[in-house]
Amino acid sequence: MTLVDRDTEQAQLTDALAHRPSLVVMMGRRRVGKSFLLASTITGDRVVSFQGDEQGERQHLELLAEEAGRALLGAPTLRFDDWDTALSFFAAQAAQAPLALVLDEFQHLLAAQPALDSIIQRHWDRWQRDGVPILLALCGSALSLMESLLDHSSPLYGRANYRLRVEPIDYRFAAEFASTDDPEQLIRRYAALGGTPQYQVWAGRGDLRQVLRDAVLTKGSPLYEDPLHILREGEGIRDPGTYLAILRAIAGGATQHNEIAQQSGVASSNLAKKLERLVELGYVVHRHPVSAERDDSARAIYRIDDPFFRFWFRYVARNRSRLDRGRVNEVLAEVMKDLDNVMGPAFEECCRQWAGRYAGETLVGSSERLGSWWSRKGDAEIDVVGVRRHRYEFLGSCKWAKVIDDDVLDTLYEYRALLGGKAARARVAIFARESFTEKLEQRAKDENVLLVTAADLFA
Repeated sequence: MTLVDRDTEQAQLTDALAHRPSLVVMMGRRRVGKSFLLASTITGDRVVSFQGDEQGERQHLELLAEEAGRALLGAPTLRFDDWDTALSFFAAQAAQAPLALVLDEFQHLLAAQPALDSIIQRHWDRWQRDGVPILLALCGSALSLMESLLDHSSPLYGRANYRLRVEPIDYRFAAEFASTDDPEQLIRRYAALGGTPQYQVWAGRGDLRQVLRDAVLTKGSPLYEDPLHILREGEGIRDPGTYLAILRAIAGGATQHNEIAQQSGVASSNLAKKLERLVELGYVVHRHPVSAERDDSARAIYRIDDPFFRFWFRYVARNRSRLDRGRVNEVLAEVMKDLDNVMGPAFEECCRQWAGRYAGETLVGSSERLGSWWSRKGDAEIDVVGVRRHRYEFLGSCKWAKVIDDDVLDTLYEYRALLGGKAARARVAIFARESFTEKLEQRAKDENVLLVTAADLFA
Protein backbone atom coordinates (compact mmCIF):
# COMPACT_ATOMS: atom_id res chain seq x y z
CA MET A 1 0.00 0.00 0.00
CA THR A 2 1.11 3.53 -0.76
CA LEU A 3 -0.02 6.90 0.52
CA VAL A 4 -2.73 8.56 -1.55
CA ASP A 5 -3.28 12.34 -1.56
CA ARG A 6 -1.13 13.07 1.49
CA ASP A 7 1.74 15.03 -0.06
CA THR A 8 1.13 18.15 2.02
CA GLU A 9 0.84 16.28 5.31
CA GLN A 10 3.84 14.10 4.52
CA ALA A 11 5.91 17.17 3.68
CA GLN A 12 5.04 18.70 7.05
CA LEU A 13 6.01 15.55 8.93
CA THR A 14 9.25 15.29 6.95
CA ASP A 15 10.03 18.90 7.85
CA ALA A 16 9.25 18.14 11.50
CA LEU A 17 11.76 15.29 11.43
CA ALA A 18 14.38 17.60 9.98
CA HIS A 19 13.86 20.33 12.61
CA ARG A 20 13.71 18.59 15.96
CA PRO A 21 12.62 19.26 18.63
CA SER A 22 9.21 19.20 16.98
CA LEU A 23 5.76 18.89 18.52
CA VAL A 24 3.12 17.62 16.09
CA VAL A 25 -0.60 17.60 16.84
CA MET A 26 -2.53 15.54 14.28
CA MET A 27 -6.26 14.94 14.20
CA GLY A 28 -8.78 13.37 11.86
CA ARG A 29 -11.85 11.17 11.79
CA ARG A 30 -11.55 7.46 12.41
CA ARG A 31 -10.53 5.39 9.37
CA VAL A 32 -9.13 8.44 7.56
CA GLY A 33 -5.57 7.11 7.54
CA LYS A 34 -3.74 9.02 10.28
CA SER A 35 -1.84 6.04 11.65
CA PHE A 36 -0.84 4.87 8.17
CA LEU A 37 0.39 8.36 7.32
CA LEU A 38 2.52 8.46 10.48
CA ALA A 39 3.87 4.95 9.96
CA SER A 40 4.69 5.67 6.30
CA THR A 41 6.52 8.92 7.03
CA ILE A 42 8.10 8.61 10.46
CA THR A 43 10.33 5.61 9.85
CA GLY A 44 13.67 4.22 10.99
CA ASP A 45 15.17 2.44 13.97
CA ARG A 46 14.70 5.33 16.38
CA VAL A 47 10.90 5.45 16.35
CA VAL A 48 8.60 4.49 19.21
CA SER A 49 4.95 4.36 18.20
CA PHE A 50 2.30 3.64 20.80
CA GLN A 51 -1.47 3.56 20.40
CA GLY A 52 -3.66 4.27 23.40
CA ASP A 53 -6.83 2.39 24.19
CA GLU A 54 -9.46 2.33 26.91
CA GLN A 55 -7.19 0.79 29.54
CA GLY A 56 -5.89 2.64 32.58
CA GLU A 57 -2.68 4.61 33.00
CA ARG A 58 -0.79 1.71 34.55
CA GLN A 59 -1.50 -0.56 31.57
CA HIS A 60 -0.59 2.21 29.13
CA LEU A 61 2.78 2.75 30.78
CA GLU A 62 3.54 -0.97 30.88
CA LEU A 63 2.79 -1.38 27.18
CA LEU A 64 4.68 1.80 26.26
CA ALA A 65 7.70 0.56 28.23
CA GLU A 66 7.63 -2.75 26.36
CA GLU A 67 7.42 -1.00 22.99
CA ALA A 68 10.21 1.43 23.90
CA GLY A 69 12.41 -1.39 25.10
CA ARG A 70 11.97 -3.35 21.89
CA ALA A 71 12.48 -0.33 19.63
CA LEU A 72 15.42 1.32 21.39
CA LEU A 73 17.11 -1.34 23.54
CA GLY A 74 16.37 -4.53 21.64
CA ALA A 75 14.43 -6.12 24.48
CA PRO A 76 11.22 -5.25 26.41
CA THR A 77 12.97 -4.83 29.76
CA LEU A 78 11.88 -1.32 30.70
CA ARG A 79 9.50 -0.14 33.40
CA PHE A 80 7.88 3.29 33.63
CA ASP A 81 6.40 4.18 37.00
CA ASP A 82 4.76 7.32 35.67
CA TRP A 83 4.73 9.63 32.65
CA ASP A 84 7.54 11.77 34.07
CA THR A 85 9.77 8.70 34.12
CA ALA A 86 8.75 7.76 30.58
CA LEU A 87 9.33 11.20 29.08
CA SER A 88 12.65 11.58 30.88
CA PHE A 89 13.75 8.25 29.40
CA PHE A 90 12.90 9.39 25.87
CA ALA A 91 14.78 12.66 26.37
CA ALA A 92 17.86 10.75 27.53
CA GLN A 93 17.62 8.46 24.51
CA ALA A 94 17.24 11.42 22.15
CA ALA A 95 20.38 12.96 23.62
CA GLN A 96 22.27 9.91 22.33
CA ALA A 97 20.65 9.96 18.87
CA PRO A 98 17.58 11.67 17.41
CA LEU A 99 14.31 9.81 17.90
CA ALA A 100 10.58 10.13 17.32
CA LEU A 101 7.81 9.32 19.78
CA VAL A 102 4.28 8.86 18.39
CA LEU A 103 1.38 8.74 20.85
CA ASP A 104 -1.63 7.65 18.78
CA GLU A 105 -5.26 7.79 19.93
CA PHE A 106 -4.06 10.35 22.43
CA GLN A 107 -7.57 10.93 23.77
CA HIS A 108 -7.42 7.56 25.56
CA LEU A 109 -4.08 8.38 27.17
CA LEU A 110 -5.43 11.73 28.36
CA ALA A 111 -8.60 10.12 29.72
CA ALA A 112 -6.50 7.74 31.80
CA GLN A 113 -4.21 10.55 33.02
CA PRO A 114 -6.01 13.93 32.81
CA ALA A 115 -2.80 15.80 33.66
CA LEU A 116 -0.85 14.30 30.76
CA ASP A 117 -0.95 17.45 28.64
CA SER A 118 0.49 19.43 31.57
CA ILE A 119 3.18 16.80 32.11
CA ILE A 120 4.11 16.91 28.42
CA GLN A 121 4.20 20.71 28.51
CA ARG A 122 6.70 20.70 31.37
CA HIS A 123 9.03 18.28 29.57
CA TRP A 124 8.53 19.90 26.18
CA ASP A 125 9.60 23.31 27.44
CA ARG A 126 12.82 21.76 28.69
CA TRP A 127 13.40 19.84 25.46
CA GLN A 128 12.89 22.96 23.39
CA ARG A 129 15.16 25.05 25.59
CA ASP A 130 17.92 22.43 25.48
CA GLY A 131 17.47 21.57 21.80
CA VAL A 132 16.72 17.88 22.44
CA PRO A 133 16.47 16.22 18.99
CA ILE A 134 13.09 14.57 19.52
CA LEU A 135 9.88 14.60 17.54
CA LEU A 136 6.75 14.13 19.63
CA ALA A 137 3.54 13.45 17.68
CA LEU A 138 0.17 13.50 19.46
CA CYS A 139 -2.50 12.00 17.23
CA GLY A 140 -6.19 11.39 17.85
CA SER A 141 -9.63 10.91 16.36
CA ALA A 142 -11.48 12.82 19.09
CA LEU A 143 -11.59 16.00 17.05
CA SER A 144 -12.85 18.47 19.63
CA LEU A 145 -10.42 17.17 22.25
CA MET A 146 -7.46 17.33 19.87
CA GLU A 147 -8.43 20.84 18.81
CA SER A 148 -8.65 21.84 22.47
CA LEU A 149 -4.96 20.98 22.85
CA LEU A 150 -4.28 24.03 20.68
CA ASP A 151 -6.60 26.39 22.58
CA HIS A 152 -5.24 29.29 24.60
CA SER A 153 -6.47 27.59 27.79
CA SER A 154 -4.49 24.40 27.10
CA PRO A 155 -1.08 23.75 28.70
CA LEU A 156 0.23 23.02 25.19
CA TYR A 157 -1.05 26.29 23.73
CA GLY A 158 1.47 27.82 21.33
CA ARG A 159 3.86 24.90 21.58
CA ALA A 160 2.80 22.70 18.66
CA ASN A 161 4.85 23.84 15.69
CA TYR A 162 3.10 21.41 13.31
CA ARG A 163 -0.69 21.11 13.25
CA LEU A 164 -2.27 18.66 10.85
CA ARG A 165 -5.92 17.88 10.24
CA VAL A 166 -6.24 14.82 8.02
CA GLU A 167 -9.38 14.93 5.87
CA PRO A 168 -11.02 12.32 3.62
CA ILE A 169 -9.57 12.17 0.12
CA ASP A 170 -11.43 13.60 -2.87
CA TYR A 171 -13.10 11.71 -5.71
CA ARG A 172 -10.01 11.64 -7.96
CA PHE A 173 -7.76 10.10 -5.35
CA ALA A 174 -10.52 7.71 -4.26
CA ALA A 175 -10.49 6.47 -7.86
CA GLU A 176 -6.96 5.14 -7.33
CA PHE A 177 -8.43 2.35 -5.19
CA ALA A 178 -10.61 1.05 -8.04
CA SER A 179 -9.71 -1.25 -10.92
CA THR A 180 -11.82 0.60 -13.50
CA ASP A 181 -11.11 3.89 -15.25
CA ASP A 182 -14.71 4.43 -16.35
CA PRO A 183 -15.65 7.87 -14.97
CA GLU A 184 -19.32 7.06 -14.37
CA GLN A 185 -18.45 3.93 -12.42
CA LEU A 186 -15.81 5.82 -10.44
CA ILE A 187 -18.32 8.46 -9.38
CA ARG A 188 -20.85 5.76 -8.45
CA ARG A 189 -18.18 4.09 -6.34
CA TYR A 190 -17.39 7.42 -4.67
CA ALA A 191 -21.10 7.94 -3.97
CA ALA A 192 -21.20 4.59 -2.21
CA LEU A 193 -17.86 4.58 -0.37
CA GLY A 194 -16.80 8.23 -0.15
CA GLY A 195 -13.27 9.41 0.51
CA THR A 196 -12.40 7.51 3.68
CA PRO A 197 -9.25 5.57 2.72
CA GLN A 198 -9.91 2.61 5.02
CA TYR A 199 -13.34 2.10 3.46
CA GLN A 200 -11.77 2.09 0.01
CA VAL A 201 -9.20 -0.48 1.15
CA TRP A 202 -11.81 -2.71 2.79
CA ALA A 203 -13.98 -2.51 -0.32
CA GLY A 204 -11.28 -3.91 -2.59
CA ARG A 205 -10.78 -3.29 -6.29
CA GLY A 206 -13.72 -5.23 -7.70
CA ASP A 207 -16.59 -3.74 -9.69
CA LEU A 208 -19.25 -1.87 -7.76
CA ARG A 209 -21.73 -4.75 -7.65
CA GLN A 210 -19.10 -7.07 -6.20
CA VAL A 211 -17.91 -4.45 -3.71
CA LEU A 212 -21.40 -3.79 -2.42
CA ARG A 213 -22.25 -7.48 -2.16
CA ASP A 214 -19.05 -8.67 -0.52
CA ALA A 215 -17.88 -5.70 1.57
CA VAL A 216 -21.02 -3.74 2.45
CA LEU A 217 -24.25 -5.77 2.34
CA THR A 218 -23.07 -9.15 3.64
CA LYS A 219 -23.33 -9.67 7.38
CA GLY A 220 -19.86 -9.83 8.93
CA SER A 221 -18.22 -7.98 6.03
CA PRO A 222 -15.89 -5.07 6.86
CA LEU A 223 -18.36 -2.26 6.17
CA TYR A 224 -21.61 -3.91 7.21
CA GLU A 225 -21.73 -2.37 10.69
CA ASP A 226 -18.93 0.18 10.74
CA PRO A 227 -21.16 3.26 11.18
CA LEU A 228 -22.55 1.58 14.30
CA HIS A 229 -19.05 0.97 15.63
CA ILE A 230 -18.02 4.55 14.84
CA LEU A 231 -20.98 5.98 16.74
CA ARG A 232 -20.54 3.69 19.73
CA GLU A 233 -16.91 4.71 20.01
CA GLY A 234 -17.44 8.37 19.15
CA GLU A 235 -16.23 11.11 21.44
CA GLY A 236 -18.98 12.27 23.78
CA ILE A 237 -21.60 9.77 22.56
CA ARG A 238 -23.44 8.13 25.42
CA ASP A 239 -26.60 6.94 23.66
CA PRO A 240 -25.73 5.75 20.15
CA GLY A 241 -29.30 4.70 19.45
CA THR A 242 -30.42 8.33 19.60
CA TYR A 243 -27.69 9.39 17.20
CA LEU A 244 -28.67 6.61 14.83
CA ALA A 245 -32.24 7.90 14.85
CA ILE A 246 -31.03 11.42 14.07
CA LEU A 247 -28.84 10.25 11.19
CA ARG A 248 -31.66 8.09 9.85
CA ALA A 249 -33.96 11.13 9.86
CA ILE A 250 -31.42 13.28 8.00
CA ALA A 251 -30.75 10.50 5.51
CA GLY A 252 -34.50 10.31 4.95
CA GLY A 253 -34.65 13.94 3.88
CA ALA A 254 -35.08 15.93 7.09
CA THR A 255 -32.82 18.99 6.94
CA GLN A 256 -34.23 21.47 9.46
CA HIS A 257 -34.07 21.22 13.25
CA ASN A 258 -37.82 20.75 13.71
CA GLU A 259 -38.05 18.19 10.91
CA ILE A 260 -35.21 16.15 12.38
CA ALA A 261 -36.75 16.28 15.85
CA GLN A 262 -40.10 15.09 14.53
CA GLN A 263 -38.77 12.26 12.38
CA SER A 264 -36.16 11.04 14.87
CA GLY A 265 -38.38 11.24 17.95
CA VAL A 266 -35.68 13.21 19.78
CA ALA A 267 -36.93 16.07 21.90
CA SER A 268 -36.18 19.42 20.30
CA SER A 269 -34.55 20.68 23.50
CA ASN A 270 -32.01 17.82 23.40
CA LEU A 271 -31.43 17.78 19.65
CA ALA A 272 -29.15 20.83 19.28
CA LYS A 273 -26.27 19.38 21.32
CA LYS A 274 -26.50 16.03 19.57
CA LEU A 275 -26.45 17.66 16.13
CA GLU A 276 -23.49 19.74 17.23
CA ARG A 277 -21.68 16.56 18.28
CA LEU A 278 -22.33 14.91 14.90
CA VAL A 279 -20.98 18.03 13.18
CA GLU A 280 -17.85 17.95 15.39
CA LEU A 281 -17.33 14.27 14.54
CA GLY A 282 -17.45 15.15 10.84
CA TYR A 283 -20.44 13.01 9.82
CA VAL A 284 -23.01 15.80 9.55
CA VAL A 285 -22.46 19.24 8.04
CA HIS A 286 -24.46 22.37 8.82
CA ARG A 287 -24.53 23.90 5.36
CA HIS A 288 -25.56 27.42 4.52
CA PRO A 289 -26.02 29.06 1.11
CA VAL A 290 -22.91 30.82 -0.14
CA SER A 291 -23.59 34.49 -0.74
CA ALA A 292 -21.60 37.39 -2.16
CA GLU A 293 -22.54 39.51 0.84
CA ARG A 294 -22.39 37.08 3.71
CA ASP A 295 -23.29 33.43 4.13
CA ASP A 296 -26.90 33.19 5.26
CA SER A 297 -26.84 31.10 8.45
CA ALA A 298 -30.59 31.56 8.86
CA ARG A 299 -31.13 29.26 5.86
CA ALA A 300 -28.65 26.62 7.01
CA ILE A 301 -29.61 22.98 6.68
CA TYR A 302 -28.24 19.72 8.05
CA ARG A 303 -26.90 17.07 5.66
CA ILE A 304 -24.96 13.86 6.15
CA ASP A 305 -21.52 14.86 4.88
CA ASP A 306 -19.92 11.45 4.47
CA PRO A 307 -21.03 9.65 1.26
CA PHE A 308 -20.70 6.20 2.82
CA PHE A 309 -22.86 7.20 5.78
CA ARG A 310 -25.48 8.49 3.34
CA PHE A 311 -25.34 5.19 1.45
CA TRP A 312 -25.38 3.07 4.60
CA PHE A 313 -28.40 4.74 6.15
CA ARG A 314 -30.36 4.59 2.91
CA TYR A 315 -29.59 1.02 1.90
CA VAL A 316 -28.13 -0.93 4.82
CA ALA A 317 -29.81 0.43 7.95
CA ARG A 318 -33.33 0.08 6.56
CA ASN A 319 -32.66 -3.44 5.23
CA ARG A 320 -30.83 -4.96 8.20
CA SER A 321 -33.56 -7.55 8.85
CA ARG A 322 -33.38 -8.94 5.32
CA LEU A 323 -29.60 -8.74 5.16
CA ASP A 324 -29.22 -10.53 8.49
CA ARG A 325 -31.25 -13.38 6.99
CA GLY A 326 -28.88 -13.60 4.04
CA ARG A 327 -31.13 -12.01 1.39
CA VAL A 328 -28.19 -10.07 0.03
CA ASN A 329 -28.81 -10.50 -3.69
CA GLU A 330 -32.39 -9.30 -3.28
CA VAL A 331 -31.28 -6.08 -1.57
CA LEU A 332 -28.36 -5.65 -3.97
CA ALA A 333 -30.69 -5.74 -6.96
CA GLU A 334 -32.80 -2.98 -5.39
CA VAL A 335 -29.71 -0.89 -4.64
CA MET A 336 -28.34 -1.12 -8.16
CA LYS A 337 -31.75 -0.22 -9.60
CA ASP A 338 -32.14 2.82 -7.32
CA LEU A 339 -28.57 4.11 -7.15
CA ASP A 340 -28.77 6.57 -10.05
CA ASN A 341 -31.77 8.20 -8.35
CA VAL A 342 -29.60 9.29 -5.42
CA MET A 343 -26.41 10.20 -7.27
CA GLY A 344 -27.16 13.93 -7.23
CA PRO A 345 -25.44 14.96 -3.96
CA ALA A 346 -22.30 12.93 -4.69
CA PHE A 347 -22.05 14.24 -8.25
CA GLU A 348 -22.48 17.82 -7.04
CA GLU A 349 -19.74 17.24 -4.48
CA CYS A 350 -17.40 15.95 -7.19
CA CYS A 351 -18.18 18.99 -9.35
CA ARG A 352 -17.40 21.37 -6.48
CA GLN A 353 -14.14 19.53 -5.79
CA TRP A 354 -13.24 19.80 -9.48
CA ALA A 355 -14.00 23.52 -9.57
CA GLY A 356 -12.04 24.17 -6.40
CA ARG A 357 -8.99 22.01 -7.05
CA TYR A 358 -8.61 20.87 -10.65
CA ALA A 359 -10.35 23.19 -13.11
CA GLY A 360 -7.87 26.02 -13.10
CA GLU A 361 -8.35 29.76 -12.97
CA THR A 362 -8.81 30.16 -16.72
CA LEU A 363 -11.95 27.99 -16.62
CA VAL A 364 -13.67 28.86 -13.34
CA GLY A 365 -11.75 31.78 -11.88
CA SER A 366 -10.16 31.75 -8.44
CA SER A 367 -13.02 31.74 -5.95
CA GLU A 368 -12.27 32.52 -2.33
CA ARG A 369 -15.34 30.57 -1.21
CA LEU A 370 -17.01 27.66 -2.94
CA GLY A 371 -20.30 25.97 -2.12
CA SER A 372 -23.92 26.07 -3.23
CA TRP A 373 -26.86 28.45 -2.96
CA TRP A 374 -30.60 28.04 -2.45
CA SER A 375 -33.47 30.48 -2.13
CA ARG A 376 -35.31 31.26 1.08
CA LYS A 377 -38.33 29.21 -0.02
CA GLY A 378 -36.14 26.41 -1.31
CA ASP A 379 -37.63 26.62 -4.81
CA ALA A 380 -34.36 27.62 -6.49
CA GLU A 381 -30.90 26.10 -6.05
CA ILE A 382 -27.52 26.54 -7.72
CA ASP A 383 -25.29 23.51 -7.15
CA VAL A 384 -21.85 25.12 -7.54
CA VAL A 385 -21.26 28.71 -6.47
CA GLY A 386 -17.91 30.47 -6.34
CA VAL A 387 -17.50 33.89 -4.69
CA ARG A 388 -14.53 36.24 -4.88
CA ARG A 389 -14.29 39.76 -3.47
CA HIS A 390 -18.01 39.99 -2.75
CA ARG A 391 -19.00 39.04 -6.28
CA TYR A 392 -20.23 35.78 -7.77
CA GLU A 393 -17.49 34.44 -10.01
CA PHE A 394 -18.72 30.98 -10.99
CA LEU A 395 -22.17 29.32 -11.12
CA GLY A 396 -22.81 25.71 -12.10
CA SER A 397 -25.77 23.38 -12.45
CA CYS A 398 -25.16 19.63 -12.01
CA LYS A 399 -27.43 16.95 -13.48
CA TRP A 400 -26.72 13.23 -13.19
CA ALA A 401 -28.37 12.55 -16.54
CA LYS A 402 -26.99 11.07 -19.74
CA VAL A 403 -27.98 13.96 -22.00
CA ILE A 404 -28.68 17.56 -20.97
CA ASP A 405 -30.77 19.97 -23.04
CA ASP A 406 -30.66 23.76 -23.02
CA ASP A 407 -33.66 24.12 -20.67
CA VAL A 408 -31.18 23.49 -17.85
CA LEU A 409 -29.21 26.52 -19.01
CA ASP A 410 -32.36 28.67 -19.10
CA THR A 411 -33.17 27.66 -15.53
CA LEU A 412 -29.65 28.48 -14.39
CA TYR A 413 -29.94 31.94 -15.98
CA GLU A 414 -33.21 32.46 -14.07
CA TYR A 415 -31.55 31.53 -10.81
CA ARG A 416 -28.57 33.74 -11.57
CA ALA A 417 -30.94 36.67 -11.97
CA LEU A 418 -32.21 36.05 -8.43
CA LEU A 419 -28.71 36.78 -7.17
CA GLY A 420 -28.77 40.29 -8.60
CA GLY A 421 -26.16 42.42 -10.27
CA LYS A 422 -23.23 40.83 -8.43
CA ALA A 423 -23.82 37.64 -10.42
CA ALA A 424 -24.25 39.26 -13.83
CA ARG A 425 -20.68 38.55 -14.95
CA ALA A 426 -20.30 35.13 -13.32
CA ARG A 427 -19.02 32.30 -15.54
CA VAL A 428 -21.77 29.73 -16.05
CA ALA A 429 -21.28 25.96 -16.31
CA ILE A 430 -23.45 22.90 -16.90
CA PHE A 431 -22.26 19.55 -15.52
CA ALA A 432 -23.67 16.35 -17.03
CA ARG A 433 -23.15 12.67 -16.53
CA GLU A 434 -22.44 11.98 -20.20
CA SER A 435 -23.25 14.53 -22.93
CA PHE A 436 -25.27 17.52 -24.17
CA THR A 437 -27.71 18.11 -27.01
CA GLU A 438 -26.47 19.87 -30.13
CA LYS A 439 -28.66 22.84 -29.28
CA LEU A 440 -27.05 23.27 -25.87
CA GLU A 441 -23.57 22.82 -27.31
CA GLN A 442 -24.21 25.56 -29.86
CA ARG A 443 -25.61 27.92 -27.24
CA ALA A 444 -22.68 27.18 -24.95
CA LYS A 445 -20.29 28.14 -27.74
CA ASP A 446 -22.19 31.35 -28.48
CA GLU A 447 -22.75 32.36 -24.86
CA ASN A 448 -19.40 31.28 -23.37
CA VAL A 449 -20.95 28.58 -21.20
CA LEU A 450 -18.68 25.86 -19.84
CA LEU A 451 -19.90 22.28 -20.45
CA VAL A 452 -18.40 19.56 -18.26
CA THR A 453 -19.04 15.80 -18.29
CA ALA A 454 -18.16 13.11 -15.77
CA ALA A 455 -15.21 12.20 -18.00
CA ASP A 456 -13.99 15.81 -17.88
CA LEU A 457 -13.87 15.64 -14.08
CA PHE A 458 -11.04 13.10 -14.43
CA ALA A 459 -9.28 14.70 -17.41
